[in-house]
Amino acid sequence: MIVRMKRLTLLCLTSDREEALDALRELGVVHVTDRRPPAGDDLDALRARLTATERALAALPSKAGDADETARAERPPDAGAALDEVLELLDRREELARRSEELRRELARYAGFGEFDLDEVRALEVGGVWTGLVAAPPDQRLAAPDGMALTELAHDRSGRYSLLAASCPPETQPDLGGHFELVPWPQRPLAAAREELAACEAGIVTAGERLDALAHSRDSVAALAGETADEARYAEVRAGMDEEQEFSLLSGYLPVPEQDAMSRAAAAHGWGLLLEDPEPGEDVPVLLKQSRWVAPVRTVFDFLHIYPGYWENDVGWIFLPFFSIFFAMIVGDAGYAVLLLIATLVLQLRLKKVPAHVFHMMYIVGFATLVWGVMNGSYFGIPTLPPFLESLEVPWVQDRDNVIDLCFFIGAVHLSFAHVWNAVTCVREKTWSKLPAQAGWLVVVWSMFFLARQTVLSRAVPSFLLWGLVVGILLIALFMKTPREFKESWIDHALLPLTMVGSFVDILSYIRLFAVGYASVAVLAAFNQMAASIGFDSVLTAVAASLLLLFANALNIILAGLGVLVHAVRLNTLEFSTHKGLAWQGYRLYSPFGKRGEAA
Repeated sequence: MIVRMKRLTLLCLTSDREEALDALRELGVVHVTDRRPPAGDDLDALRARLTATERALAALPSKAGDADETARAERPPDAGAALDEVLELLDRREELARRSEELRRELARYAGFGEFDLDEVRALEVGGVWTGLVAAPPDQRLAAPDGMALTELAHDRSGRYSLLAASCPPETQPDLGGHFELVPWPQRPLAAAREELAACEAGIVTAGERLDALAHSRDSVAALAGETADEARYAEVRAGMDEEQEFSLLSGYLPVPEQDAMSRAAAAHGWGLLLEDPEPGEDVPVLLKQSRWVAPVRTVFDFLHIYPGYWENDVGWIFLPFFSIFFAMIVGDAGYAVLLLIATLVLQLRLKKVPAHVFHMMYIVGFATLVWGVMNGSYFGIPTLPPFLESLEVPWVQDRDNVIDLCFFIGAVHLSFAHVWNAVTCVREKTWSKLPAQAGWLVVVWSMFFLARQTVLSRAVPSFLLWGLVVGILLIALFMKTPREFKESWIDHALLPLTMVGSFVDILSYIRLFAVGYASVAVLAAFNQMAASIGFDSVLTAVAASLLLLFANALNIILAGLGVLVHAVRLNTLEFSTHKGLAWQGYRLYSPFGKRGEAA
């Protein structure tokens, strides 16, 4: 559910501002909003220090790699000293990388001309002979004008490289009969540039090795980053407060369950406190509090950074089961499900810091895929299965038309949940006049279900379908808006025909569950036939066929993952959400003012 919030305004003496901020940070329940843009030299310095600390932290390996025993046994240095050394190493490495790139460009510019002695070039200049390097496209044939000599030194696929000589430097670009570039002589021998490039690359390696050796200081730098983040946030909150004479004002939001604790703190510290209900449409931070049965869906929300807005509903309890069904039908292979479950178990044993709900989500979709794959008899696309596995297949889902029909049925049920929920909301909010419109939508959704079956599968429709559809549309048109709302949003009635077409398309859209799953099976079947044609009669053909099958399954897993991201998510966040009236406006999550790592 979405936790209800109170808008908070806190008044304290300016002389007690730091004490009040310390107490609020210790309490850790107020999502602070700025009353004015936070600014100041101290704040800028803290932000710069935080950026530098996070940069250093990102560069340090999470574990010591192949550093020698002495470095690994070295005691962690002071966090400040470690930070300074890491930043110095990063700056040096970046400078060396920049210089290396300049040297590579310089060497590449002269690579086609071969080796040359700059002392001889200078001697020619002293003797009254001007020389220049000429680079031209590979298909360009150049010729020297009178008074000049052009000698081709080399050519390759990228160009032709020549030496141009004359008694004096040309005043203008000479006419050589084609396109070319007059390349100036380098300022130093190319061997010196190569030596410098080698030194730069060696320096980059040395800096990287030292960073690896400093991996043992990562925890101290991380702690310093946390402290700096706390200081920067504290300074932002302080700078964002309003000051009126000897008083300071702070604004924010507070979860309703915490208002008693906040009131007690205000009384204890002598603060003025005002708690109000937010106005409809106000940009209120979102705090999701889900039961442990629904919490796994937070994995998808966090991964995609999508959240319902404060004035919307938490659809996690609907999102979770239907997303799992969609995932199973799109991936559709029991073999992949077993791999997913094994990988989840291994990762859960190794990654102790990852929240448990992430693995729970993976288990849920893994088991759902396993069930659907067993029902389909799909195991890595293997065409012939042992009798035991064949006995577990469900013949009904082997029929293509039945699966398409099932997709439409799932879609109708999914969208029906949206309108039943809307009807319950009408009852709860006592907006009785809109209740018939939701009944009309249910009739329309199931009418579209029968129309989709008839259109795609040529299956018969009920005789009362037309009358039901007319009744449903009339109920929607008459009761979708109150008379007051009609004056402001009459355009919704004008667009109602398009909305009906969109509802039909929404039901049809669920066929993607069949289409993507069927494409996955077809891809595997094609590759299996290719592997069979190669054969397993010899070691060479067996290795080739096995590599082909490995590539095919890896490709299929990637495509299935993309299919889940595109289609399974879309059906929840677009088709269902459109019927529910959900716009996913939770752009700002509840983030209480507290020390790093402390959250309500």
